[in-house]
Amino acid sequence: MCDIERMFHQFHVKAEDQDYLRFLWWENGDLEAQPSIYRMKVHLFGAASSPGCANYGLKHLAAEGRGHFSEDTIKFIHRNFYVDDGLSSVASKGQAIQLVKEARELCRTGKLRLHKFISNSKEVLAAIPKEECAEAAKDLDMALGELHMERALGVQWCVASDEFQFRVVVKENPLTRRGVLSTVASVYDPLGFVAPFILVGKQILQQMCRDKLSWDDALPDDLRPLWEFWLQDLQNLAGVKIKRCYIPSSFEVQRYELHHFSDASVSGYGECSYLRAVSASNEVHCSLVMGKSRVAPTKVTTIPRLELSAAVVAVRTSDMLKKELEVDCLREFFWTDSKVVLGYINNEARRFHVYVANRVEHIKQSTESAQWMYVASGENPADHASRGLTAEQLVASNWFTGPDLLWQKELPSGVVKVGEIASSDPELKKAQVHDTQAKEVRSLLDRLHKFSDWSRMVKAIARLKRWARETKGLKPRSCEATSLEERRDAELTIIKMVQQATLSQEMQCIQRHKETRIKDKANKLHKLGPFLDDQGVLRVGGRLTHAALHPHVKHPAVLPRDSHVSALLVKHYHERVHHQGRGMTMNALRSSGIWILGCSKAVSSHIYKCTTCRKFRRCTEQQRMADLPEERMETTPPFTYCGIDCFGPFYVKEGRKELKRYGLLLTCMCSRAVHIEMLDDLTTDAFINALRSFIAIRGTVRQIRCDQGTNFVGARREFVQALKEMDQEELKELGCEFIMNIPASSHMGGVWERQIRTIRSVLTSILEQSARQLDCSSLRTFLYEVMAVVNSRPLTTDYLNDASSPEPLTPNHILTMKSTILSPPPGKFVKEDLYLRKRWRRVQLLANNFWARWKKEYLLNLQHRQKWIKDRRNAKVNDVVLLQDDATPRNKWKLAKVIEVYPGKDGRVRRLKLLISDSTLDGKGKRISKPVHLERPIQKTVTLLEAD
Repeated sequence: MCDIERMFHQFHVKAEDQDYLRFLWWENGDLEAQPSIYRMKVHLFGAASSPGCANYGLKHLAAEGRGHFSEDTIKFIHRNFYVDDGLSSVASKGQAIQLVKEARELCRTGKLRLHKFISNSKEVLAAIPKEECAEAAKDLDMALGELHMERALGVQWCVASDEFQFRVVVKENPLTRRGVLSTVASVYDPLGFVAPFILVGKQILQQMCRDKLSWDDALPDDLRPLWEFWLQDLQNLAGVKIKRCYIPSSFEVQRYELHHFSDASVSGYGECSYLRAVSASNEVHCSLVMGKSRVAPTKVTTIPRLELSAAVVAVRTSDMLKKELEVDCLREFFWTDSKVVLGYINNEARRFHVYVANRVEHIKQSTESAQWMYVASGENPADHASRGLTAEQLVASNWFTGPDLLWQKELPSGVVKVGEIASSDPELKKAQVHDTQAKEVRSLLDRLHKFSDWSRMVKAIARLKRWARETKGLKPRSCEATSLEERRDAELTIIKMVQQATLSQEMQCIQRHKETRIKDKANKLHKLGPFLDDQGVLRVGGRLTHAALHPHVKHPAVLPRDSHVSALLVKHYHERVHHQGRGMTMNALRSSGIWILGCSKAVSSHIYKCTTCRKFRRCTEQQRMADLPEERMETTPPFTYCGIDCFGPFYVKEGRKELKRYGLLLTCMCSRAVHIEMLDDLTTDAFINALRSFIAIRGTVRQIRCDQGTNFVGARREFVQALKEMDQEELKELGCEFIMNIPASSHMGGVWERQIRTIRSVLTSILEQSARQLDCSSLRTFLYEVMAVVNSRPLTTDYLNDASSPEPLTPNHILTMKSTILSPPPGKFVKEDLYLRKRWRRVQLLANNFWARWKKEYLLNLQHRQKWIKDRRNAKVNDVVLLQDDATPRNKWKLAKVIEVYPGKDGRVRRLKLLISDSTLDGKGKRISKPVHLERPIQKTVTLLEAD
């Protein structure tokens, strides 16, 4: 056994990682002074990363030494170190001396120093420099004085006698649950040598947990005697001595066997493993390798389940020991005194409930059923691990030596006949089996539904008929393609199968020389004069018997409309005529000898669903016209709700320069009044200035609707940013909301688009009066004149030809009376107020008259829809569409997929979010560029494939 001196400090930290190990240092402990900043260049004690990094470095050192040192030395460095402690056992003193020498040399290559050597051999210690030995080995003669004890990875090792011992120093812990746990945990026994003794202490602690005692509650009176007795007996563990070597030095081993015993009781369960060595002279030696004991769960558990849990512990111990012992050709045996467990292991895991099934499956993954044997309870040493023993009973028992059956020269067979598990066993799953005999009958015609193409179907049937003839020996085998005659024969075969499945009654009537039913409105077959030809195919009689045509064209074969074969024929001939209309497709069918009953509807249905035809001829989508927004029906002051748009350009003369000017139209949503401002250009700044001028003249605006012109989008962005910086109370009073239509949807702004047309017609007539080119002031004057003309137009055509009717209602009726007071003043206004001198009452009466006439004469005229009257199918997510682009030919319109829909208040979809297709892909079929998403109205899309 040895140790690496200051192991963590021997491994340096990379320069770029040293900043993670910074620390502050106050000189002389003066916390008032400025601290110095240091960083560790080596791994330090206490860091979580240090053990892993140091072990990696040690294993790397071993790998570097491969080829220069013996394999035993490499293995010792690589596998026999736990952090900085090395521990190994060899067969002879010479091997030990050589191992120490090479290990020191190998570590020296990595600037590591091995020291604190200790060995149970004086010769080995004598071969090592004294300064490299442990302190006890330097000063104490192992032949004289008290036996020297050394800690080997926490276990007490008597160097002189080469035995493991226990020296427990009992601390004065309080008689509470906390103190009991501290005392029980202080007995360090990783190999389970005294597991039966420790089990008794664990049982006392478990009983305190069952009684729900808190950590500092005193020990109950019924448990105090048991605990005091266990504490006194704890001193007797000093008499327990376990030989470090599994076999005597003079024992020549021929083979090794590993035997695992498991057992359980109501209070606990456990296992013990023994190494059985057999010599060439058939002598046997047995010794304990490892033991485990556990208290039973506090939840009530059946004995068979505890026995099965003990068996699982034995299997896990076996997996660990096989890896650590490194014994070649090691045979293993598993012993249990539970026939129920043996029955579980010899059955399928899926027969049991989850608890048993999981554990049986775990056992079967590591062992074979033949490895499990039965042992009587009296001979099972694992019984001690399940019940517990005192120190004296432990030394006197067979716990360390194993049962007598292992010391026999021949092992008992241990084979016990395990009967079938009783149906009353609670762990057996109860399954109800319903035996249902079903036979799927599918005709050849049903299997033809797998085909989506008429040509492939004909080739498959032709190939099938050829194979049938070849199987019967009527034709030699051939791998050539089917001939034209074979395909024609296959077509007739398919047609006959369809007719026999759907028109069998009509064919039987014809065979009996009876006429078909006269009142057959569904297929109108009686009008065709049907007959059966010599091949049994139902054909049209008709009136073309004497025509100079092919017999199959004069008398085409009859097929029903709803057959899958009929659909494939329609698709086939529709593609042959290059997706022409219904008439050409029907002519192609009948000229090929096919007469489909109700052919017109079948062809029309196919053309409607044909993706190619939709791509070239289908109209863009429509939806029922939406209801008017609330803003157009609310009696608010003029220009409270506005729609805006730009028009132009107009060319003006400034000195010698010819400049462009534009008009900005603002129309009231309810009164249809207009306001026009001139723009110097289409920038955001010009628009904002014009909007400020408009608000200064007409008053505040609550809502503005517009399209997504760049100047409008920029103004909206600047307004939002400016409003964030304003006081929130002022914002509520002055706030102006922008509502923008989706791109490419000019029909959604018809309110202002129609006004622009009116303005252009009036402006054209005014500009004709100007003999020379206008300047800016003249253009602004003309625009105001146009505004006055448009605002004087009648809103309705009612009473225009009636001289006795009131004056036609115009936007000027409300504009000329506009007041800064938005809400009407209190009071009742009557007709006599027209003749009073109080003008404010006269103005208010005229305003009330305007809104009353506006509701009767104008608003009610907006009731009916001019177009888009019918309800259409709502677009859905995953629909595949064409995106209309007026600037490109139709065959170059891009494909798109609907990824999101926006239903209106009435539930109808008029806006879509589209993912545009991209044909530029890399070698793995992935997009090269980022996906493009667009929002568009349905009027700009053509549906190709519906998601449903």
